[in-house]
Formats: sequence, C-alpha cells, structure tokens
Amino acid sequence: MYKVQLQLVLTLILAIESGLPIVNWTHSPVQQVSKTPQTPPDPNTTPGGGLDPSNSSCKQTKQRLTALIPPKNLGLTTSARPTFWFYIPYISEDIKRGEFVILTQDEKTVIYETTFQLSQTPGIVSISVPLSSKSVLEESKTYRWFLRIYCNKSRTDRADLVVDGSVKRVKMTVERERLINAASPDIWYDSLTHLGDVLLTSPPDEKFKNDWNKLLEFIGIKELSKEPLVGPVLINND
Repeated sequence: MYKVQLQLVLTLILAIESGLPIVNWTHSPVQQVSKTPQTPPDPNTTPGGGLDPSNSSCKQTKQRLTALIPPKNLGLTTSARPTFWFYIPYISEDIKRGEFVILTQDEKTVIYETTFQLSQTPGIVSISVPLSSKSVLEESKTYRWFLRIYCNKSRTDRADLVVDGSVKRVKMTVERERLINAASPDIWYDSLTHLGDVLLTSPPDEKFKNDWNKLLEFIGIKELSKEPLVGPVLINND
C-alpha cells in the first residue's frame, strides 16, 4: 500500500515539474453490469416479430404472413373479448396447425390460447376471444399476443412463422364509439372488426369497402386490400 502511495506522490511531483495538467485522482463510480445474459434472437427473426419465410418449412408465397396492426404495434380496443385480424397466405393442407395466445404484458400469465386450422381459401382471417372464455381483457391494461404457424414440411417442434403485437383495453365512451363507427384507426381493433364484420355479413357496400381499404393503407399494406376477406379461422376443440 505504501509503495502505491509513493508512486502516486512521485508521479504528481513529475507532473508539476513538467507543467503537465494534474488529473483528478478520485475514483469514478463503478457502473453495475447486469449478469443476466441476453437471450439471442432467433436467427430467422425479422423486424416486427415475424420469422423470415425464406428460412421456414412453409411453401413460398407472394405475400407473407401479416398481422393487421398499427405501425407502432400497440392497438386499442374497448372489448373484453376482442377480435384480431391476419393475412395468412396458406390453406388447410399447407399447415399442421396454427396457435394463438394472449398473455399479460410481462408474458408470465396466459389469458387465452387456442389452436386452429385454415379453410381452403388463403386471405384475411379473424380470431376472436370466445364468449365461453373465462378470462377477459381488463380495462387500462396492456396485453401481448402471438400467432404461430406450424407448416406441414416442418421437422421440428418450433413454429415456422410468428407474428406478435400488443393490445390495450380502454373504456368505452361516446367519443370512442363515434370513432369506431367512423372507422377511425384510433380504436384500431374495434374499427377493423366493425368493418370486417359488416363486409362479411352484408351485401357489398362501396363506403365500407373504401373505409376498409383506408385502414389497410394507414398501416402500409394497401396491397392486401385485393386479398379475399375469409373471416373466422376454424378453432380446434382441444
């Protein structure tokens, strides 16, 4: 210890004699480094949460699996059991199964999960939390959701394609009801579902079709407006 102090004194004397600036010898606080290792991303992951279809076992398609969600990934709903919309470019023979799960924001608790099959038409499909579900989305809370596709040629237990997003439930108000009826993107999931349900159950209406196209254009997927609106997936009775 004395040797260290002597070295510091000698260094200080030399600095003074040579005219060099004297540095501050006080110790700076040591930053805490997290010991928790960072989980490396899946090598097939692309920005936005999807797995790169070129590296999957799924057949190649012109359009990729796409979640119909806002650019910032977080969409609002007033519903305790909302509906989610996706473009899936496959038919029933192309996949083993699909999975959909809703989790709490910390991804520790499952709110709802199901498996499903597709119809014979690729296109825009919907998945709804059923009325029979005991768990519901609570107001003012944010949730995470994941949709996974397992293709027929896959040789592993891992999903070939994945998209994910977030949803927050807000309280229904007169103003929010007006926004939903006006097909505003502000209450995303409800506006999209309102239009989708109308287009699936009513005669063709240019106004609703135009509003639907505007929502797709708002999230940068205008090209999907030409794809068939298929409707609900076929939920498996597990």
